[in-house]
Amino acid sequence: MTMRLDYKEKRNFTRMEVECVVDYKLQGATEMQQAAGHNLSAGGVRFETEKEIAMETLLEIVISPQQKLTPPLEAVAEVVRVERSANDKYIISCQFHQLKN
Repeated sequence: MTMRLDYKEKRNFTRMEVECVVDYKLQGATEMQQAAGHNLSAGGVRFETEKEIAMETLLEIVISPQQKLTPPLEAVAEVVRVERSANDKYIISCQFHQLKN
């Protein structure tokens, strides 16, 4: 693997590639939906789901790691990007607004 020394990261937080379950629901809803997590940073999460979610929607999110050594991350997040994937699903990028205990 080669690294480009002239590359400047434009993000506030480094993203980590992850494979995890992301449970989410619209804020105020009762039923959770499940999605496949793709990456995570201190500022947000990116996941793939079969349902389209509108920009600026607030979601309640629970990110469960594969290893049970780490507790789930719970947050309120805003949808900031929606893309259609090659397999006709939706890639949802969210920015964390509030992390819960």
